[in-house]
Amino acid sequence: MKKIVIISLLLIISLGMFAQDEQYMEMMKETIVMMDSAKSIKSLQQAANQFERIGNAMLNQWLPFYYSAYCYTQISYLEKSDQLKDMNVDKAEELNNKADTISPDNSEIYVMKGFILQAKMNIEPMARGFKYNKECLEMFEKAKKLDPENPRSYLWHGVNLYNTPAFWGGGKDRALLLLEIAIKKFDTYQLQSAIHPNWGKEYAEKILIKCKN
Repeated sequence: MKKIVIISLLLIISLGMFAQDEQYMEMMKETIVMMDSAKSIKSLQQAANQFERIGNAMLNQWLPFYYSAYCYTQISYLEKSDQLKDMNVDKAEELNNKADTISPDNSEIYVMKGFILQAKMNIEPMARGFKYNKECLEMFEKAKKLDPENPRSYLWHGVNLYNTPAFWGGGKDRALLLLEIAIKKFDTYQLQSAIHPNWGKEYAEKILIKCKN
């Protein structure tokens, strides 16, 4: 009798966890669609808030905090005020650090670290380029080592070189090689799940055209 009770309790717990996982997946899918269709600060902010709420409800999951960080980084590029740009970059960094705590040595999180540093440099390119560029490139190199097949590490490394003058080690020619690798890897990259990162290919193709021109 005791064994039957224990088995029944385990079954109830398992079913509860399964239902929670299903709910989590559905909420994440819906919010990713919201993020992908966002065209304004307001709509990106709504997606960022929703991801953060999911993360706070599912504290063992890194993806909600990662995506919220991505949204805030995108917002920083849309803001006009440098003060607001910095506020959004700082928020992105805070959220991505939460993701990093949950999932250390994660290639996607290191890509995001570099992406955030790029956004930070974009606010004051001359003043911040010297300060953050080396660290930014280190993030992309680390991301490649953690997952050599991750296309986003090559994409953002290429974007970094595209925006760096040739006399500082950048330029279109160097960027072109990385962007071509990125696009090839986008075509073959195997997603771990329907909610894992799958963004960047369109942007890679856009920058590749600019490099070739």
